[in-house]
Amino acid sequence: MAKQERRVFDKDAQVWVHRYKNLHNLAHWHFENELVVCQEGSAEILLDGCFYTLHKGECAFFRAETVHSISGLQSSCVAVAQFGELLHPPCCLKKPIFVDRYNAAERMTELDQEYQKKSVFYTEKVNALITSLLADIFRGEGWVTDPPAIRPALARYKQLLILLEQPGCEFDFSGAAAFMYMSEAYFSRYFKRITGLTFSRYLNMLRVDRAIELLSLQENITMADLMAQCGFNTLRNFNRVFKDVTGYAPKQLPPGFTLNRRALFTDGTSFDPTLDSSIPLTK
Repeated sequence: MAKQERRVFDKDAQVWVHRYKNLHNLAHWHFENELVVCQEGSAEILLDGCFYTLHKGECAFFRAETVHSISGLQSSCVAVAQFGELLHPPCCLKKPIFVDRYNAAERMTELDQEYQKKSVFYTEKVNALITSLLADIFRGEGWVTDPPAIRPALARYKQLLILLEQPGCEFDFSGAAAFMYMSEAYFSRYFKRITGLTFSRYLNMLRVDRAIELLSLQENITMADLMAQCGFNTLRNFNRVFKDVTGYAPKQLPPGFTLNRRALFTDGTSFDPTLDSSIPLTK
């Protein structure tokens, strides 16, 4: 659903690094650049609406603010590093997928070990390791200072997500497809592939999230008013969808209840798009 990922970096560290077996995460974006190295097996990569297969011995570079996700296949192992603009001038690779000619798999493992052990001067060491690796990669692969323009369909998709979040948004499936300049059949496939949810499921989850917020702010709100303000047409449908998403009827919602941060947008200071089926190899 292309939520912004927010990682908490260690103090003075310019990089965040983890290794995973069978990594699966939701489509997301962040302000940091990201380097992914496939150390074992293979993984399916989504990057700004295009799909790639990353094999052992290959790497992917995601420039800041691009929408992406990773789906590791069985017995895969990938190393992931996020970092800001460490090279000057700021630049991006000409091609996002490339062969590991830089001993990146071993260097990412060393980076991960330093990150875990946190020995004296470890921040200086991890900063030096990632900067050195990036310099080698950009020298070898070729780079540009002006990132490629975002594809019109993906730019429109991002606009749609922003509009859907607004209170009172009246987009239905047909309206959303029209906004995207797509047939309804194509839009259905496109939205599900990028977002991971059907449009109706996504919209229902946003509406329920809004209902939870209103319940916390207006204790005496009637179910009829709540239903109407969240975009539902009938009380029966509202109750059914609300319980399907939360597990509770609206009047039985526990105080302070929030939706799963991996299933919906949250307002927390951090967001991790990694699904529970992933096996972290980093503590």
